[in-house]
Amino acid sequence: MLRKTTRILAPLLIVAIVFGTIWWWRRISTAGADTHTVNAGELVTGVTVSGTVRCRQKTAVAAQTVAAVRRLAVDEGRQVAKGDVLVELDDSVIAADCAKARSRLDCARQFFAELKAGPRTEEITQAREAFKQAKAALNFAKTDHSKIATLLKRNLATQFGLDLAIKRLEVAEAGVGQAKAQLNLLLAGTRPEQIARAKAEVNLAEADVLRCETLRKKYILRAPHAGIVTVRYVNVGEVVSPGQVLLRLDNINDIEIRAQAQEVQLPDIRPGGKARVLADAYPDNPLEAVVEHILPRVDPESGTVTVILRLTQPPEVVLMDGMAVDIALFRRERSGVISVPAEAVERDGEQTVVHVREGNSFVRRPVNVGAGDGKRTEVKSGLKDGEVVRLPMKNSSQ
Repeated sequence: MLRKTTRILAPLLIVAIVFGTIWWWRRISTAGADTHTVNAGELVTGVTVSGTVRCRQKTAVAAQTVAAVRRLAVDEGRQVAKGDVLVELDDSVIAADCAKARSRLDCARQFFAELKAGPRTEEITQAREAFKQAKAALNFAKTDHSKIATLLKRNLATQFGLDLAIKRLEVAEAGVGQAKAQLNLLLAGTRPEQIARAKAEVNLAEADVLRCETLRKKYILRAPHAGIVTVRYVNVGEVVSPGQVLLRLDNINDIEIRAQAQEVQLPDIRPGGKARVLADAYPDNPLEAVVEHILPRVDPESGTVTVILRLTQPPEVVLMDGMAVDIALFRRERSGVISVPAEAVERDGEQTVVHVREGNSFVRRPVNVGAGDGKRTEVKSGLKDGEVVRLPMKNSSQ
């Protein structure tokens, strides 16, 4: 009797275990699955390609004179603005020359100003007084000469006394002439040729100062544009020579995106077309861009065409030369499209299927798919708005 009962219950127990296992597996797989609720929305279709960031402006900052490096104002990786000091060279010698040139200029300007202003009133007054005194001295000398000459005729004076009187008269006449000439010179003012010569001396001194200051500027190297210092080749104390590259500066504010598209993808790419750029370094910061132009050359080895894109707005993140990016080149935008995440769609032989929730489990359902944007795939038929599809579980081979 016991054996008969065992033979009857054993198959029933096996069946119960099998159905229990199936029910348990469906509950577990349903509860733990990542899902997506289908809804109609906008879908942008196009092609997805890879590309790199390129700085359009790369500058090699080089020395223009022979000098020792006195100070390095920046290091590799430093962002700078246009005009920021990058490197200072030892300018002690040229600084001394500039000081001398400025002193010579000050003297030349002062002399020119004196000549241009002409004599002062006080100088003219003094010259008039000197001329008046010279004439008085001449009158006295004439009177004295006449008196001695008269006395000599009466034998009351000597010839030697007369000769002295004649000498004093000649000296007085010369003094009047000199005083008159000095007064006339002051009254006439500075000659035009003297002013012109003094002005030329000022111009020469100004040119010398300008030359010196221009040379001195070569000892301070400034950023020709905003950017980031990518390489530095020198250290403080090293003596550099003209043409020697000291550092390299990339303009991160003037960048382009270079994408390599397959030749067969060209019908989906057009100048002015919109694109979305996603840098590998910043996966959470998509950037909007447009196609600027397509280079008219196909690489014969890879069959690719270079597409140049530019960003429509300055990026909030730092994009450096050589960064890898993924680029979605948009062809058209449509609304009311049924779409699912691309990973929800599977190939099963010649069929395309998704797993749709029915009750407490998911069932395979063939669907007809259309275009996609790399992240979402259009479902033309086989799904309805509001249905739930299963996504591959993380860290799962399903």
